Amino acid sequence: MILTNDNKYEESRRKQLKIDEFNSVEHPFMEQLKELGWNDDANEVIELQMQQLPSDSFRTSFSEVVLMPKLRKALKQINDFLTDSQIDEVANRITAYQGGTLLENNECIFNLLVEGTSVSRNEQTGEQSPSVRYIDFDHPENNIFTAISQFKVAIPGTDHHIIPDIVLFLNGLPIVVVEAKSPKVSEPLPEAIDQLMRYSEQRGDTGEGNPALFQYNQFLIVTCRNEAKAGTITTHREKYFYRWTDPYPMTLNDLTHGQSAPNDQQRLVAGMLSLQNLLDIIRIFTIFSINDKGKKIKIVCRYQQFRAVKKMVKRLQEGKTKEDRGGILWHTQGSGKSLTMMFLVRQMQLITALQSWKVVFVTDRTQLEEQLGETGGGVGFNLKKAEFINPRADKPMCSLKELLSTNTSDLVMAMIHKFQESGELDDIQIFPVLNESPKVLILTDEAHRSQFSLLGANLERALPNATRIGFTGTPTSKTERLYRDYIDSYTMRQSIDDGVTLEIIYQGFTHNAEVEDKEGMDKKFEDVFSDYNIQERMQILGFGSRDAYLDSEDTIREKAKYMMDHYVSQIFPGGFKAQIIANSRIAAVRYKRMIEDALKAKIEELENNNPLSINIDRLRKVRAAVVISGDRNDELEIKQYTDTNYHKRSIKSFKLPFDGEDEEDPTIKGDVGIIIVNNMLTTGFDAPIEQVLYLDRVLVAHNLLQAITRPNRVGEEGKDFGFVVDYVGIGHHLKKAIDYYDEKQGQVDTDETDGTLSTIVNEEEFLKELKNTHAAIWDFLKKNGLTDLTDEDAFYDLFYDEDARAEWLKLYGEFTRAFNAVLPRKEALDYLMDWKSFTEINALALKHLRDGRFSMKGIPQKLRAIADVYLKSKGIEEKVAPISIISEKFTEEVKKRKSEKTKAAATEHAIRNYIEINIDEDPELFASFSKALEEILKNFMGNWKKIYEELEKLRQRIRDREKENTYGLDRKRQMPFFRIFKSELYNDNDLTEDEVSKSVALTINIVEKLQTELRLLGFWSSTPAQNHLKGELQKILLSPDFCSMPGIVTKRQEIITRIMEVAKTKHSTIISEI
Repeated sequence: MILTNDNKYEESRRKQLKIDEFNSVEHPFMEQLKELGWNDDANEVIELQMQQLPSDSFRTSFSEVVLMPKLRKALKQINDFLTDSQIDEVANRITAYQGGTLLENNECIFNLLVEGTSVSRNEQTGEQSPSVRYIDFDHPENNIFTAISQFKVAIPGTDHHIIPDIVLFLNGLPIVVVEAKSPKVSEPLPEAIDQLMRYSEQRGDTGEGNPALFQYNQFLIVTCRNEAKAGTITTHREKYFYRWTDPYPMTLNDLTHGQSAPNDQQRLVAGMLSLQNLLDIIRIFTIFSINDKGKKIKIVCRYQQFRAVKKMVKRLQEGKTKEDRGGILWHTQGSGKSLTMMFLVRQMQLITALQSWKVVFVTDRTQLEEQLGETGGGVGFNLKKAEFINPRADKPMCSLKELLSTNTSDLVMAMIHKFQESGELDDIQIFPVLNESPKVLILTDEAHRSQFSLLGANLERALPNATRIGFTGTPTSKTERLYRDYIDSYTMRQSIDDGVTLEIIYQGFTHNAEVEDKEGMDKKFEDVFSDYNIQERMQILGFGSRDAYLDSEDTIREKAKYMMDHYVSQIFPGGFKAQIIANSRIAAVRYKRMIEDALKAKIEELENNNPLSINIDRLRKVRAAVVISGDRNDELEIKQYTDTNYHKRSIKSFKLPFDGEDEEDPTIKGDVGIIIVNNMLTTGFDAPIEQVLYLDRVLVAHNLLQAITRPNRVGEEGKDFGFVVDYVGIGHHLKKAIDYYDEKQGQVDTDETDGTLSTIVNEEEFLKELKNTHAAIWDFLKKNGLTDLTDEDAFYDLFYDEDARAEWLKLYGEFTRAFNAVLPRKEALDYLMDWKSFTEINALALKHLRDGRFSMKGIPQKLRAIADVYLKSKGIEEKVAPISIISEKFTEEVKKRKSEKTKAAATEHAIRNYIEINIDEDPELFASFSKALEEILKNFMGNWKKIYEELEKLRQRIRDREKENTYGLDRKRQMPFFRIFKSELYNDNDLTEDEVSKSVALTINIVEKLQTELRLLGFWSSTPAQNHLKGELQKILLSPDFCSMPGIVTKRQEIITRIMEVAKTKHSTIISEI
């Protein structure tokens, strides 16, 4: 009886979930399609019942998956010359796929959709082999869009059926399948994905679906309304389904969404299924590619790629100057910048005005060039690589000069280092003008570096009228100066929220070491450096001590042991790999030996005790590889790891799974588990199998952020985070870098850069300064009768005069700074030859300096030898427990401000007046000022001297509020809310570093939520919208990250009320950030 009741309950629950699925998800989906034009003219939105006939959906039987009447009608509508028999022929060509795998058939059909087909003859005009299109991509109105819910399809060989919730047809072909689930289902999206895999028979079983329905599929959608994601037929897990949160070119306010913010489903439907967007996604933003496992997959763009391409093309079409047409594309590392470039080229090739453009891809790393080439090849492009600088008879059209000189609309890959006449980086010559056409587009990968030197100037000289777009995940002030403006941005935080990249967990260690025999080490140092005086020895200690410590064998041995303990226990069991960034090239070589020794010791340990059941047989095969740059004078110990062929094989092995092998070269196995570098592979290196980065080299700013995102790529099952384990103490640098880019993102989002980027520097002022400093040097030379710059003896004699030498050094320094400031503008090249001559003269001046300068050549090796003998490791200690790099811990310390004095009465009046005028700008801040004013007057009544002193302090606080440390928060948008939390939770007391960190993180979360919700038109007149926001705010306050803050649970209602009050006052300021 209990079983019967349980069955009744389950049946009732299933029915209720199905009703909720229809009312909350499926029906709103269909209604939104109508708003997008899916029910206009010949288009139809059809909601079928469970009891249905094939004719209800334009079919003769449920075994059919194509709506033949609509296909035939569309073919005639798009290709009006087709006869009935030709329509039959063309329709049969796309519906007769029965052999091959699902993916093979899907790719063949995709090619027909995009490229079209042909018939033997146009019977109306006599034209032979006229083209026939299945889709009119340029005119949505010529196509027939049909949406059908509860589309019943027979399972071949059975009496059963599958009934996908929604199938979307384009000209009768089922291009999108949607599986909806009730929000009340415990795991709605994984369940929906599993159902789609069953329907398409991709779970390993037959007889449970109908693969024919998915042969035409361009993408899949799973949705439960609040969450909605898209994937393709090769996307089998939720981590590879992605949100589409921006309906570009529509805005959120363009959507009909009721009183609250548009949910995920509404955003995705508007972004992917508006008629023109859908056609563009199929035609431009879909590719078939080979993944790291050697398997072919189907990829549909992500929303930031779609938006970026559309914005770039708009600029290229509408910009009046090369500066107007170019700009910065700031997309975080791992977000698919290389593929975005290829999508851009595809889009350009479809626009008449852009078809004739030459596109030049400029990189500064061979790995980036190879990656770009692989991506381009995967899209089907023929990228021409500039192998040489100058033409060669044996390889025509393979040189940079030949490829760039033509006006053909081809795609050229060029390393920035090739933009030099001599081929030697230490003797860069002026490059010739190669192509003055304005129809040249330079796309620079990792645009935050290498473009600002003489090479960059040569690039501009070679292509003086080219438009330049820089792609970077870490823009710098130099990037802004060169590219002027931001085209689009997609940050690390957004990428993590979207699941495009993984959250990075930081863990910090410190290594302890000491010199046990200090007397012996001092004596050894004296012996080794006996030829140097005391000042020189001090310089040696300052120059190389730190490196000697980091490069010493004992230090590296101890760190390697800890690294392998972590790797074997936490990373290796999931099948993932590791990267080590060593302090130097010699340290990288030493790490290889120490890592492999540590692995052997670990294996011996596991053979006796293996509580985690580590795969010891696989671990025995794991090896380390070193990838470092080379120099012609390298020691043999280093030279063996600088071979490019060794690098390529090692990198291929590293990217493979442990049991894998390279398809092209079966001798390359996936046994490289740890790759050790110094400077190479720290940027632009994509290896989803990498999960941890061990950092033993000090990096800062954008170089640090580039490096730590190596392990953030989405990988196989089990890779939920990327890890950065710090052995050198870069935590404070990481805080500073993240804060800098958070602030930069705020400026970009609010368009605060629009009015400033063009005036960050006055280019003409820089050029004027260069001219003036150049003239000043020549005036100096003429005054001293030195016009022959090759007369070394004359200069050497002149510099015996200390005054003359000091004046020269000053003038040369000013000229060099001005010269570097103008770079990479081609105008700097006009001064290049003089700068080189002046630099040689400067070397003569420096020879006269009595500052103890001497060569450091050979010294690091001697210091390492001493450290190897006398430095003894004393263990490693954890300093920072594992924590997300985007958590509240990464903020600055609080700083205090000092004050001045003035008269009491005047100060009181000034303060009152200022508070009254500015109270609305920041109610929390100015209310605190008002309260402080009253307390001063009350506490020191009658003591005018004290009142005077305290009022002056308050007045200075108010005056200096713009200088106040904001902990990385925006002063006008975020600080008012920070002060609410400081007041309510900490009674305005001084905060500890942890309290500041938590309050900053809470502020960021709250303001992000406000920015989303306040964008709704009429928000403050909508009670439901305000109630919804209050509920969202409460979720944040009570979330695990913040619920432990003092009093936040009991005071949450008061805090929410105050947030709402300030948000209403600051409404326009808050939403201006989006």
